[in-house]
Amino acid sequence: MPPKITETSVIDSRYQTFYRLGGIASIVIALSIAFAIAAYFIWPYKGNTTSIEAIFAILQADRLGGLISLDISMLMIAPINILMFLAIFAALKRENESVALIALVLALIAVVLVIVCRPLVELTVLSNHYAAATDPTEKLRYLAAGEVLRSSLDGTAWMMQTVFFMLAGLINCLLMLRTTFFSKATSWLGIVISAIGLGFFLPGVGLLFLFLNTIGSVPWCFLLARDLFKIAKESKTK
Repeated sequence: MPPKITETSVIDSRYQTFYRLGGIASIVIALSIAFAIAAYFIWPYKGNTTSIEAIFAILQADRLGGLISLDISMLMIAPINILMFLAIFAALKRENESVALIALVLALIAVVLVIVCRPLVELTVLSNHYAAATDPTEKLRYLAAGEVLRSSLDGTAWMMQTVFFMLAGLINCLLMLRTTFFSKATSWLGIVISAIGLGFFLPGVGLLFLFLNTIGSVPWCFLLARDLFKIAKESKTK
């Protein structure tokens, strides 16, 4: 009879710090997403609904509110995802290292693309120059430069980061189903919200699917944090 495989026999104890940091990162991400959802109703997204001149005016009148309305929360959350996805990879690499590595690479590329598609510092600097300019021609140059940056807020980089994040989540959660140390609730909820998020391409209802994915990410991150802390504890006893 083959030896019984226990939970600790498939957990790589070398990455105990990763598991803990990933759990902490998951909680921070969940709280940040919840804040972003609440903030949306106070400072609605302005990127594709407002002229660049109006965006400059908002940034001058209410810098913090303007940055929130341009999705600064997305920019702040993205790097924290690195810790979370590294922890997931460390936990899943013994299940299927090749597939887990694909998910990790997709997630890391997505983080870079988020930074690319949110040029908020550049927009803020241009708004300052626009406000200080007195020559109409100079103002037009700043508006033209701002329009180029505004187009990137919802351009190719934004679309690709959304796809890569959803695919990474889907792959990871499918692998989680094959383990004993990630709960079925974490795995299935992750599969559902990732699949829903990929529906953002659908005309008319795409943004609704993306919003549902965002809401579902909050409980999923808490479930993931619970599992990662459990894995860290199990690896400690190995």
